[in-house]
Amino acid sequence: MSNSNMGYDAADSSDPSISAVPRPAAASAQDAVPARDTVPARDAVPARDAVPAQDGAAAQGAGSPAVADTAANRKSERRRRRLARFELPLLIAIAIAIAIVLKTFVVQPFYIPSQSMEQTLHGCPGCTGDRILVFKPVYQVRDPHPGDVVVFRAPQDWDALAGVELSANPVMRSVQWFGQLVGVVPPSEKDLVKRVIAIGGQTVRCCDSNGNVEISDNGAEGPWRSLNEPYIFENSSWSKPKSPGARGADDTRSFGPVTVPAGRLWVMGDHRSDSADSRYHCGDTSGGKACDPMNSTVGNDDVIGKAVVIAWPPSRWRTLGTPATFTSLGVPSWGGSPAEPAAAAMLLTAGIGGWRRRRRRR
Repeated sequence: MSNSNMGYDAADSSDPSISAVPRPAAASAQDAVPARDTVPARDAVPARDAVPAQDGAAAQGAGSPAVADTAANRKSERRRRRLARFELPLLIAIAIAIAIVLKTFVVQPFYIPSQSMEQTLHGCPGCTGDRILVFKPVYQVRDPHPGDVVVFRAPQDWDALAGVELSANPVMRSVQWFGQLVGVVPPSEKDLVKRVIAIGGQTVRCCDSNGNVEISDNGAEGPWRSLNEPYIFENSSWSKPKSPGARGADDTRSFGPVTVPAGRLWVMGDHRSDSADSRYHCGDTSGGKACDPMNSTVGNDDVIGKAVVIAWPPSRWRTLGTPATFTSLGVPSWGGSPAEPAAAAMLLTAGIGGWRRRRRRR
């Protein structure tokens, strides 16, 4: 045995034919552990090859309720943020639209610029002019009654009492328009506020032995009913006559009798000595001429609405009812229409609703 091993070793070095055959021991050792042949084994599980499996799991998990809810929440949050950018401008536009509708058909605020209704309505120089709310629908169901404080468009012959002219500047014009909308700027048209003293078919004159205005339902022959008007703002130019039927030297109030035409109103300011009212527009009454009943009165169709409340300043908040002197003549204190108490209820409800909304936002 030893010889044959030795012969093999020898043949490996001396015999060319035998040397061409690789040695068995060395060949089997190299084939058993080839270093480079292990690469395919490692390539069988590459790190990158795991990505499709992970993507598949993610795709499978995307349909789960938790992931779907998260995506929906993100989408809802984005939508909420987009809407928030438009919320304030939209609310402003809606508020202006509502104000225009209310002003046109229901309630309109008015600014008192003159002292013709002192002390009932303040408009005196140096004081805070009152802002009043005028209820419009009431005169859609009935005519004005004596004692009502009304806002009306001045007749054409009363053109000396012009309103505020709007500015030519577009910005200032917009500001003025909005101020008129909310009642802090006088209107551009000739809108006036007075008290209804007599209506169509009644006859009015001044004065009785106590200096009071008188009303008759049966023409100039009477009988006459005297008005007790404690709300009148007295001064020297509205002094009582020195004797029954006599006119004082500085007294300018005597007029009539004037029969009011049908569909028209005799109106007077509570500040009788500083009001360009029906008595002022009687025309030339010198030499015993009669007062012009058409020029001195206001048409029912020109009445915008009934003043129901002083809205500003807060220190003067109060309703404008009918004086007792008119209710004693059979005129209901609310004018005989359920619409006026409804207006007060509507205003109160609107105020409470606005307060509750502001509270919820806090």
